[in-house]
Amino acid sequence: MTLDNQPGKINIDARTFQKQLGTLGNTIALKVEREGPKKLPKPNFVSVDIYVMLRQSLAIYDLFFFINADKRRKEDVDWKVAYSAAILPLIRCMIDCLYNITAILNNPGPRGYQFRESGYKKILESLDADENRYGGDRKWDSYIANRRAHTATAIGIDGLTLDEIKEAKSWPTLSGYLRVKSGTHLNSHQEFLKKLTFGFWQEYSGMAHATYQGLLSTAYFFTPDNLPRDERPHFETEVTDSMISMNIFRVAAILLCTLTEVQAYFRFEGAHINQRLHAVWNALLPATEIRELYDERYSDLMRNKGINPD
Repeated sequence: MTLDNQPGKINIDARTFQKQLGTLGNTIALKVEREGPKKLPKPNFVSVDIYVMLRQSLAIYDLFFFINADKRRKEDVDWKVAYSAAILPLIRCMIDCLYNITAILNNPGPRGYQFRESGYKKILESLDADENRYGGDRKWDSYIANRRAHTATAIGIDGLTLDEIKEAKSWPTLSGYLRVKSGTHLNSHQEFLKKLTFGFWQEYSGMAHATYQGLLSTAYFFTPDNLPRDERPHFETEVTDSMISMNIFRVAAILLCTLTEVQAYFRFEGAHINQRLHAVWNALLPATEIRELYDERYSDLMRNKGINPD
């Protein structure tokens, strides 16, 4: 794989990080599931929510390699470059997982409650809206009643009450978290996340919301037949390869950031987690944009949290 970089191209062998990062992610996810409840304050469901978001990020990471595998692209007659472009908005989803996990871990007790209570509140508000619009229709009434019953059961299992859910504060979206009052300085966590909402990272939000600037980045991957014939060979090889490689590196970078954040909080022992984190970082650091993430936050974070290479 090659990653377009200024002033030239950086060559990074995917064999140095692809499987290593995937297996490391699986190790840390299982550690969160099995050991997390003992290392976190109440509520116990905080480790469950973090575990599921890690699994979601891992699934997105695996999907990028599944869709873009050399064998599939070269031998599967049904493969289309549009599929590689269509999954790009999922990178924004991974950034949101990184934000949610780190925001919870900044204060896992209160924020763990807020994250789940806010979710339940939105479910109930959605059911209220459905009831106001469709109430009186027998099928809708049955559907809404079943959803309310299942939600109430889940709320009770979590040790919460309907009154607590009604009074819950909404969980801020990433953009909301970064929106501060004039004259207020962003904290270090916000400053770091801000970098993932500007520059080339911002493109993924545009893609996810199908804005014009988002379409500009992907339009020809969805409509290759509209290219002039003499430009198609170059587009089908170099342009497509560059797009796929670049975004695979970015997917790997976001997953690696997330795993490093989780290990920095939990400090899991065994399975050589610290050494494996350093090995993947070292494999990806030749890429300038990944080096920037490392220099901005993760070099100091790993040093301060005792995540050493040996």
